[in-house]
Amino acid sequence: MRIDSLEAEAYTRLLQPIWNYLCLTRAPVPSDVIFVFGSRGLEVPRRAAQLYAAGWAPRVLVSGRAGPMTEHVFDKPEALVFKDELVRRGVPDSAITTEVEARNTLENVRFGMKSLDAAGWTPRSALLVAKAFAMRRCLATFARQRPGVEVRGCPPAGSLMEHLDRSRAAFAARLVAELRRLDAYGAAGDIEPCAVPPAARAASCEVARLLDPAALS
Repeated sequence: MRIDSLEAEAYTRLLQPIWNYLCLTRAPVPSDVIFVFGSRGLEVPRRAAQLYAAGWAPRVLVSGRAGPMTEHVFDKPEALVFKDELVRRGVPDSAITTEVEARNTLENVRFGMKSLDAAGWTPRSALLVAKAFAMRRCLATFARQRPGVEVRGCPPAGSLMEHLDRSRAAFAARLVAELRRLDAYGAAGDIEPCAVPPAARAASCEVARLLDPAALS
């Protein structure tokens, strides 16, 4: 049996332990900035626009150049695509700072915070907005790189299936890859080490068993 042959309920049940661990979500509180991580998903800037409209922060930082999912999709850096969406959603241009060189989460944090520093806006608190399954890594990166900034994960809402943005096999492989990144980046000292719970580890092993090995390469 392959993972694509699973019914939606079985697929969700298999991946839920991984999803629950990765998708750290907290209620927003008044903060200095909404820090947005670039990606292909426009649900990310839309969530940031909601937070801004609700008055949770007076400024938005968008960071990102291009990654594997956007290299040949967008005609300009992710940060500028997201900025356009933020403006369409009512965020004033004057409230947005963009950083257009970062190509990964570590660079998002390092370069994004430098851009805010250069603009004379050094936050002590931030609401982080990224794809839901990347939220634990975003938080762990901030914890290691900018431990003095109080951060909360505020990704777009929705269930695992509502966030499905590629084939079921590719999405499952991406969640497994996210766990592996937590291990590797924690060992390298780029992020705060993360203790992956046994249920998520077991689910990851089962997913890997059901996937074509090439999907995990």
